[in-house]
Amino acid sequence: MTRKPYRIEIDYPKNRSPQYNLVKEVRIGNKHRKIKKYIGSGYTPPSPADVQRLCEEFTYEIELKAAQKKAEMSCALYESDYLTREQIGFLEEIRFVYEAFKELMTTNELEAYEKNFEIKYIQGTTYLEGNTISLPEAADWFLRGIQPKDKSLRELNEHRNFINVVSYRNKYHRKVTMDFIKHLHALIMYNIDDDSAGSFRRSDDIFISGCDFRVCPSELIEQELDNLITNYYSRIDAGHHLFEEAVLFHHKFEQTHPFTNGNGRVGREVFNYMLMRGKYPRLLFLGDGRDIYLKALRFGDNDNYAEMVSIFAKIIQEQRFEVLKENLKKVAAPIKKIGQLRLTDYI
Repeated sequence: MTRKPYRIEIDYPKNRSPQYNLVKEVRIGNKHRKIKKYIGSGYTPPSPADVQRLCEEFTYEIELKAAQKKAEMSCALYESDYLTREQIGFLEEIRFVYEAFKELMTTNELEAYEKNFEIKYIQGTTYLEGNTISLPEAADWFLRGIQPKDKSLRELNEHRNFINVVSYRNKYHRKVTMDFIKHLHALIMYNIDDDSAGSFRRSDDIFISGCDFRVCPSELIEQELDNLITNYYSRIDAGHHLFEEAVLFHHKFEQTHPFTNGNGRVGREVFNYMLMRGKYPRLLFLGDGRDIYLKALRFGDNDNYAEMVSIFAKIIQEQRFEVLKENLKKVAAPIKKIGQLRLTDYI
């Protein structure tokens, strides 16, 4: 990634000396605005060295204001059944702060950030299903090749399989389809349940702990998923907010329960893929957030979609917003040539 320079704009106030501003143009659709940072006045313009120094000094402030302005501009473009305007504004600001953060990172920094995120994500999404491999154990395994001790083969395979999931997902750049969902399941369940990996369930004798609804009849699974996928993209095309639609899709997917096992891991992977395609940061599903995640889905089970969507919005806001701003501040600083990049530099 490369640091984008700002241009110098000169204002000529009446009866006063010229004023110099760093300017960043922001565009949303056919609308555009300027983000301006005053850097001084006088009849002698700042030197190239001064401009470079000032760009470095004010990058964080300018990029944060640009993200806020783009969020404000884009907020009015979306329809929503359950999100408030304030929530949409926060979600859009998170999206544009994340965008600025990624644009300012070097290739090595981005690789380190993604690797760190994947370790946390894999550990969290498997932990929700009962896997006991801890985050330090997962990090030691994926980064240093130190396999966790005293873990079942199933637990080890659950983590191993996500390496292939990440590779497949990162090479896939199309819409969510039935085949995409099946392939994710096949990768996730490899060497765990090979007989049903990648295949929809054929039985309705399913019990889901903590839930009292009936799952979709097995003979209607393909029709139900096809309707869910079609409805998701139709509403996105009609201007409904992607985050809200992804949450609703995730809930309906889990209610449909298309597979005998592995529905949660597949559903969370599809949900995050939808966020990723919309250029939003993905969610971490950590062990200490299990109760609130399940609570949100139970609101959906009781048709209280507004509360469910609101909880998911609060999760991403609390989990990602301040972290992304801190990370943006780090990458906005001039690149240091001394020292080695650490995986823990970016949360």
